[in-house]
Amino acid sequence: MIKQLITAGVIGTFAFTAHAQEIEMSETIYEIAIQEVQPGMEEAWAERRAAFLASLDGREGNERDWTFPAFFTFPEPGPNPVYVGITRWSRLSDFAAASEALMPTDTAAAFFETVNMQAFVQARPLDGEAFVLEDYINTPGQVLEVAVRRPLEGQRAAFDAGRNAFFGRVAEQPGYIFDREFVTADGWQAVLIGWDSVEAFQAALGVLSQSPEMQAFFGAAEIMAYQAARVE
Repeated sequence: MIKQLITAGVIGTFAFTAHAQEIEMSETIYEIAIQEVQPGMEEAWAERRAAFLASLDGREGNERDWTFPAFFTFPEPGPNPVYVGITRWSRLSDFAAASEALMPTDTAAAFFETVNMQAFVQARPLDGEAFVLEDYINTPGQVLEVAVRRPLEGQRAAFDAGRNAFFGRVAEQPGYIFDREFVTADGWQAVLIGWDSVEAFQAALGVLSQSPEMQAFFGAAEIMAYQAARVE
């Protein structure tokens, strides 16, 4: 697992460098780690995660970390707890330096032994503009949806059109706060969606799940991971 994550980080660094030459983008990197805790290891996960985050504390460019407990999974929940971890880095080079220094350590290895990573990506805002998560999500009881997906092969136009139509409907729902699209180096797109409360999220889900816009968009997308999580 650790070797795979180190390799992915190195590849991502070079790919982001090449991508930045084509599209001017924000320097900010959001690292998204959707973590399914291994069976029977929640206590170990909490302890080892705390140690791993402590090793990140003070690293240059590490602006903020969040961990949110998930309560809703698409398409179906599994038997194990899932948490959404998000780290904001000032620059890709800061993330790359931290990854190179920390991933080979026993602290990192011990933490990653406790989880199955449903998604582990580094992404920049798709529109290239700055984004500060805590400007939107900052109150206990709010909900943050996190999805990592990309167009099915040959479906880019349908994906983009479907996304625009679907998120137009999302923004109409009571309790909606924001949505923001991100892009990874290898063509995946992540989205963060904020809601005022679990109740607002559930009500919106009931409406949106029946909409043709949702069916059309999901029909053009390959989904790596999706979770809705509570702010505590």
